[in-house]
Amino acid sequence: MDRFFLAIMVSAVLLLIVASDLLVNGPGMKTPADVAMLPASARLVR
Repeated sequence: MDRFFLAIMVSAVLLLIVASDLLVNGPGMKTPADVAMLPASARLVR
């Protein structure tokens, strides 16, 4: 259960980072590094 909660927290923090990045830069400035971060964090939690 703790691992599941940690996975939810990590994904929520990443989602907040991407959302704030979109708010600051606008949708046109999205970098591929933000997309590449998501599978790496999923591998890290497992």
